[in-house]
Amino acid sequence: MTESSRVLRLGLAQMTVTRAPAQNLASALEWIARAGERGVELLCLPEYCLDPRLDAQRSDEEAHLRIREACQRTGLWCVFGAASVNEGTRNSCFLVDPRGELRHRYDKVHLWRDERAVFTPGARAAVVDIGVCRLGILCCWDMAFPRFVGALAREGAELILCPAYLCDATRDAEALRALPAARAFENVVFFAVCDALSPETLGESVICHPQRTLARLSGREGLLVAELQLDELAQLRSYYGDLPEALEDRPPMSSAGFEPATNG
Repeated sequence: MTESSRVLRLGLAQMTVTRAPAQNLASALEWIARAGERGVELLCLPEYCLDPRLDAQRSDEEAHLRIREACQRTGLWCVFGAASVNEGTRNSCFLVDPRGELRHRYDKVHLWRDERAVFTPGARAAVVDIGVCRLGILCCWDMAFPRFVGALAREGAELILCPAYLCDATRDAEALRALPAARAFENVVFFAVCDALSPETLGESVICHPQRTLARLSGREGLLVAELQLDELAQLRSYYGDLPEALEDRPPMSSAGFEPATNG
């Protein structure tokens, strides 16, 4: 394949998230500064990056403002996960542009078990044009629902970001590690998960190309950076033709015309 003319330098900050909001905000601001120093154009911070405590969820407007100011200073786009209040308390992901303006808010649709007693679910996800690419934003458990992810690809998403706080991951670790690559391949998109690092999370962040893993970080803090060759997606969609999941709707399978299996 030829080198892409549209390249996005993506960063994921797998940061330590504690039960101390002031410490989390300071850490988030530091990771934004580091990302700017490394030339990151779009940075993703984890779900619950400001406060993971379900019994203390509120919209911290001052913290949001500090993050917006940091994005303006560094001149990058940033997605971060935090609570918001909008017809109920929501588990939200915010998109801030390089001018420090809030461009989009996504409210998590598929709430995890314990979240259902705290948050009001969102209604849908959307695709946002950020200039260099069309971006879809999901949140953590959303990635377990292939048709939901596929809807973003049908709307033209080229990159799907998934801030996460992968708690209760002991029994699901292998499946959670497999999902990002599967979603990237079946939708022919770049798919990235930015997890938090804490005693209760999986602590695994990854950036996936439709055919391979570009970068992965496990069990420690760090900034994952990868350059996404965006024009490869059109080439891959042309190559595959019969696209796997998202871009070609098919009628439900029917048993008509099939004979029951017999032994012998």
